[in-house]
Amino acid sequence: MYSKVILKYPDTNKTYVVSSKVDFSQPHIIKGNIALLKSIYLQNKTVINKWGTIFDIDNSIIASFIITESGGEDEPPRGSEQVTGIMQITPATVWEILAKWKTMVGSSLPSEAKAYFDKVLPQSKNFNPNVLPSASLKNSIAKLLYENREFCIACGVANIRWLLEAYSNGVTSPINKVMVSYNTGYYGSKNKIKGNPTTLSMLNNRSISYESRSYLLKMLGRNGFVQLYFENKMNEL
Repeated sequence: MYSKVILKYPDTNKTYVVSSKVDFSQPHIIKGNIALLKSIYLQNKTVINKWGTIFDIDNSIIASFIITESGGEDEPPRGSEQVTGIMQITPATVWEILAKWKTMVGSSLPSEAKAYFDKVLPQSKNFNPNVLPSASLKNSIAKLLYENREFCIACGVANIRWLLEAYSNGVTSPINKVMVSYNTGYYGSKNKIKGNPTTLSMLNNRSISYESRSYLLKMLGRNGFVQLYFENKMNEL
């Protein structure tokens, strides 16, 4: 049903460095990150497995997004865009996913997902893709993203799948472009990552924000979260 995810780990031989004093190649940091990944996955295993199956996204990708976005914390709404929850998603993105899914993806929202969203967010049944959400609706969605962890994860995984389909060649889709767009926003990043760039070329592309380039290294660089997840076989827990 969906495009196959192109995923390489590590996709670049660079090691992510937060600063000159914090290097992800240090053994104690690697050990701590493995423990954090295991903890986050086990705390959310049922939900991650459920929504990963519905949207055909590997557990490693979902867990890596969670840890990179929030470190596993249910972040309250912040900033003008109300970036919220364990997957740091905006109410506007939730509205767009639920209002425009078929237009964006080319097929209907999976029935299990639609039933869930209709139940948890009844207003979604009447979303009009041509009418932007009101401030009141966005506030309601932000509150739900913060208070309902499964809802937040479901929306985050749906967003990953939509972005994968947006960058699909009809058969496969690169996760590195998805990571940049999840962090920066699709409309603000799609013209900066045309074609099939390698992760290394994206890291050297100064038109992509420093935050988004760091995001790529955290996940796909040497000792990044995706690599740590696979090497420790945490998807078998």
